[in-house]
Amino acid sequence: MGMLMGFAYITLKENVRRRSFYGVVLAYLLTLVFSRILTEFSLQDPSKVLLDFTHTFLTFLVFLSVLFITTDTFSKDIEKKGVYLILAKGVSRESYVLGRSFGLVVFSLVLVLILGTIFLFGSWLLNLLSLGVFRKEIHIGAGLLVLLSLWVKASLISLVVVFFSTFMSNFFLVFLASVVVLMAGSSIENLYYFVHLEEDRISPVIRYLITFMFYTLPSFSSHGPDVVLGIEGVDLDHFALDLLKAVLYGGFLVTIGSLIFRRREIA
Repeated sequence: MGMLMGFAYITLKENVRRRSFYGVVLAYLLTLVFSRILTEFSLQDPSKVLLDFTHTFLTFLVFLSVLFITTDTFSKDIEKKGVYLILAKGVSRESYVLGRSFGLVVFSLVLVLILGTIFLFGSWLLNLLSLGVFRKEIHIGAGLLVLLSLWVKASLISLVVVFFSTFMSNFFLVFLASVVVLMAGSSIENLYYFVHLEEDRISPVIRYLITFMFYTLPSFSSHGPDVVLGIEGVDLDHFALDLLKAVLYGGFLVTIGSLIFRRREIA
């Protein structure tokens, strides 16, 4: 546990010092202001437009930041030979992968906490500026569940990056492969239910392929702003099952990645 906390502290300290980290926070603050201005020109429900825009950009910034920072962290350890210093202190390769993974999960938590707090309370305050006839209640409790789901998904994509980094050396290839997994995992759940509802119209080969991908790819789809506004409820059983699947998948990636990294030659 002491080693894991040490890795978490080092990883958090390294990434919080990045200028890009503060740039992400500033960019999201500006997004909130812009979204409030945007609602003045909307013919739809201003509260929903506000939440849709801010939640979409929140998800985009979190995933993009985690992808870049995780890829850069692991690649710099290899490129600048920092991994040798860690291994020279008696840390095994498996412990290195586990420690870095834990540190990146903690960093994802901090990132989601900061941006998520801005999202929930910023949207709540800006919503108060809307006309009373258009104003809707923002459910903070439901919003916390949405942020929990986002953190788990962000942690999972960081573990996907770690997995690819254990056997790939090129920054771009690791990033590209992780983006492909993220895009596929974001849509595979909807595709799975669609092909089974319309199975008479879908080729069996396509249906089997989608089913295979559904069970082999991690799911990155999550609850959206409708939950925060109370328009859509939360199925707690499905929510818990989704989180359990993400945890098991993340554990599988770290375990396999550790075994691969143990046999990797570090040039």
